[in-house]
Amino acid sequence: IFAHLFLVLAVMLAFSNAILAFSSLFGRQEAGHLLSLPAPPRHVVCLKWLEGLILSSWAFLLLGVPLMLAVASNSDVPWYYYPLFVGHFFGFVVIPSTLGLLVAWGVAMWAPRRPRTVLIWCIALVILAVGTWGWSLLRHANGSEDWLRQFYGQLSLARWPLLPSVWSAKGIFAAIERRADVSLTYLGIVLANGAFLGWLTINVLGRTWAHAYSRASQGSLHIRIRAGRFTAALSWLLFPYLAPQMRTMMLKDLRGFARDPTQWTQMVIMLGLLVGYALNLKRLPIDLGGPGMRAVVAFLNLTTVSLILATFTSRFVFPLLSLESQQLWLLGLLPIQRRAILWVKFIFSFTVTALAALIVMGLAIRALDLPTEWGRAQLAVSLGICVGLSGLSVGCGARFPMLGQRNPARIASGFGGTINLIASMLFVAIEMAGLAYAGLIRFGETVGEAEEVHASVGLVSGLVLFGVVVAAVSLAVGMRHFERVEA
Repeated sequence: IFAHLFLVLAVMLAFSNAILAFSSLFGRQEAGHLLSLPAPPRHVVCLKWLEGLILSSWAFLLLGVPLMLAVASNSDVPWYYYPLFVGHFFGFVVIPSTLGLLVAWGVAMWAPRRPRTVLIWCIALVILAVGTWGWSLLRHANGSEDWLRQFYGQLSLARWPLLPSVWSAKGIFAAIERRADVSLTYLGIVLANGAFLGWLTINVLGRTWAHAYSRASQGSLHIRIRAGRFTAALSWLLFPYLAPQMRTMMLKDLRGFARDPTQWTQMVIMLGLLVGYALNLKRLPIDLGGPGMRAVVAFLNLTTVSLILATFTSRFVFPLLSLESQQLWLLGLLPIQRRAILWVKFIFSFTVTALAALIVMGLAIRALDLPTEWGRAQLAVSLGICVGLSGLSVGCGARFPMLGQRNPARIASGFGGTINLIASMLFVAIEMAGLAYAGLIRFGETVGEAEEVHASVGLVSGLVLFGVVVAAVSLAVGMRHFERVEA
């Protein structure tokens, strides 16, 4: 289990770090400024690597701490298990983060000049690898059972002894079995390989950073201007009720979202993980026979989705108005009021978050086979949470803008972003506390069936109304301040 966990997380970390490294070293105007500084390129690359390591690995640590405590609570572990567990987690994240940096460097060196050729080669290699693997399974299998046995046997490649994920998994397992010397040996192997790979990568990038940045900035040899028909059709399909001026602004936000891989890739990763989890709910090692247990699992699912959406809106939606302030004078020339800008941001945020929440919660409700009225209540509360989170992020972004700042990460981590994140977490906590109380009434045994349904429906309606009120108040406060901001 540990080996597969570390391998999956390694792929995710490498992908996330590659996006962060490319945007900071090759894809922003900041890189050109850093190259002109009287500082060794290796030092700059090292600092950016550490920054990406921290930004992409904090979620890995948040996942590891509950896992560490869960293992400790179900077995008798020694005191040195805790520092060794943390050490293996910290030592392991260095390797996929460094591999992500190498991937970003490779993309900057070769992909921008010939993106179609690189994409075709990558697709061809993936098809060839999958085809070879599938042919080897079918050739040696005589029936469906043999094919499944061969398939699961191929998954044992995740336990290949030369993989760093296997080293960390064996080290943690050795700490559980009170073999501190073996665990320290594997920890030393992980740290030594991570240090060597990091040293090699930083030196290679330090020598070729300027050349890679030049190639990435030059881009394709044959530049083609795209008409943007897909995003235009998507804007008309999703927002047919908007006025033409507002739909034009929405189209600008859609294209900005599509052109920023930092946003849509992280959204796709989070949504993919949640969808995969929702589709495998029936395989959880718990008894889902009773409606009460299914309601508890559904409640935990909605809590997880809400917290992820709170993080997403705080990180990506809150900085939108601060970024718009750079061309506020241009937007002021449009035949619309400033408050229309806030409404466009709110509708955009609500559409993205609501689609993600409804997809994940719909699959989870279907997998858990919840009662119809309680499934509708879950979907209604999720929509109320999306309304409240979108209103909070847009309203706080208008009330606490960082004028002139071009880095969305710094905007999100500023004073206003911190207030927005705390308010979003408190809002989610209130909503989930109300839903938990409604669940106790609905699946409790203190009142009759009719009273339970009516009381739970009343509470759910109140939770949705609370989300609308929070969004309305936040937008009203933000509009008053944003209309007075000087261009």
